[in-house]
Amino acid sequence: MLYPFWIRVWTGAAGLVGMGAQDWDEFIRLCQAMNAFCAAAAIGLLFSILQKIAGTRFALLGAFQFGFAEALVLHATNSAEPVTGLMFSMAALRILAAALGTERHALLVPVGFLLVLATASYETMALTVVVVVCGCFCWPGTRIATALKRILIVGVSGLVSLVVVYGRAYASLGIRPAKMLAQLFVVADDQYYGGLRAAKFVNFPFGLLENLFQAVPRGYQGVRWLRGAPHAAAWLGLELVCLTMLTVLGWQIMLGVAAAARRSALPRRMVGLVAGASLLAVCFPLVYRDPMYDKMWLLPLAALTIAATVAFRFSSSGARRLLFAGFAVLLIAEVARNVPRAVQDHLQVMPQLAEARRLASVVNRRDAVIRDFDGVSELWAAIWGDGVNILNLPSSTRQETAEWLALAETKETAEHGAIYFVTVLDYDRARWDAFLGHIMKVPYSALDCYRDSSVIVQRFSVGGTAHTVRRLDRPSFCAPLLAVSHRSQ
Repeated sequence: MLYPFWIRVWTGAAGLVGMGAQDWDEFIRLCQAMNAFCAAAAIGLLFSILQKIAGTRFALLGAFQFGFAEALVLHATNSAEPVTGLMFSMAALRILAAALGTERHALLVPVGFLLVLATASYETMALTVVVVVCGCFCWPGTRIATALKRILIVGVSGLVSLVVVYGRAYASLGIRPAKMLAQLFVVADDQYYGGLRAAKFVNFPFGLLENLFQAVPRGYQGVRWLRGAPHAAAWLGLELVCLTMLTVLGWQIMLGVAAAARRSALPRRMVGLVAGASLLAVCFPLVYRDPMYDKMWLLPLAALTIAATVAFRFSSSGARRLLFAGFAVLLIAEVARNVPRAVQDHLQVMPQLAEARRLASVVNRRDAVIRDFDGVSELWAAIWGDGVNILNLPSSTRQETAEWLALAETKETAEHGAIYFVTVLDYDRARWDAFLGHIMKVPYSALDCYRDSSVIVQRFSVGGTAHTVRRLDRPSFCAPLLAVSHRSQ
């Protein structure tokens, strides 16, 4: 929610020192520079947290390992939104560590404020609060009354900050006070992308491999897809080795955290329950939404690094050597896999830029565009899509799609515009039914008339797959989408 605000502040500050953007390319580079700054700050804050827990040596290793993880390298060098939230989350945890180490309860007040800023910048960073609760309970020497007092201070501070920050933001968006509380709990597309399914749990370890050091093929779509991918045996062998190594490392972390729990002033079961529940809560969005989603891995990876540092502090010397060696291997794998690709991406021209320019040369503001989340239309929408009537089909229900098409036909006819379909009419029935049909409830046959009535005006390739841009001239005489959908059921 606050990401556009941070962009405005950053680009405004750049303009004051003579570094303002003159065109869209410079604007994107300024946004990338902001993300790089926020990522660097987050890594520095994490290092400071780790140093306070286990000293400089392991803190350096842990901070470097986190900093070179694929999820962070990716978002530290692009213009997406999650890194600002990550920075505020790490700032909250660093101040929390200072407060716990000195027993200065006044320092807990800004923790609540920073948690709200983190959540308002990127929603899943709200789960930093469970890490805060875990720290309040599990810090050495803590008693239950002290832990509850800490949580109460953070909670009151956070509640006041939430009213101020979200109230101001919602008011600027035109949301009336009576609806603000309900809006706070709205999760976009949750009814379609959310849910617990066996496939998500199966793909969780593959998501971890991908977001640490890209140990799955590009375009990974699940275990069944992997079995039929090129060099499947080599990939499966590599992933088996990597998962075995991570399992051993994870087990050692669990043993170290258990050793820390035994030294707590609180009952062991309580400490273990709080620590385990916190880690599960931080990872929950991945199994609920998408275990391959890189943005959602940022906080879990940071939490795992903190847990490993706690384990390092309270483990035996032999276990420490194993943890240090394991993290050193992780760091080497990350640098070897992620840095070359990041450098290559930096040196080459922005992918699909030429195709996005071609699309921009065809579509004007009188037109309407219905699209998928492919690279070309994503880039076009970000740079040239302002003011164009756009429908993102993968995040739209059958009802929303039908209403949009009906309105677009009327509006674009009146304004002498056309409707363009980017990529979405290229899918075969199997690919369509897997998500748009099964999850979004838009039958494949419901768009048959649009497939027959539209003409191809452009072709482009994304990842070796051919895609088309189709134009539908007005009027189409296609039956309303809802009527066709009902007949096809």
